[in-house]
Amino acid sequence: MSCRRRCDIWKATDGQWYMLLGKFEDADEEIDCDTFGPFSSSEGAHKYLFNNHSNPGGFSEDDSGTRPPPEKITVPRRVRHLW
Repeated sequence: MSCRRRCDIWKATDGQWYMLLGKFEDADEEIDCDTFGPFSSSEGAHKYLFNNHSNPGGFSEDDSGTRPPPEKITVPRRVRHLW
């Protein structure tokens, strides 16, 4: 199931990939989001997203490498599944 919340994945000027993800449904503003990364590729960011979070209902991806890395990062954490 998906919910509508912001999800931006981008390649930064440092060559790494980052993801901005809304904390709750209908979260669109940057203040309502967490930032994850760095990832070595867009595929790594996608894999982390789909293994650890609900489907955001879509995403935007920027591979230009012109955006700066985020100042604050919510570090990706290993998720332990009990099943």
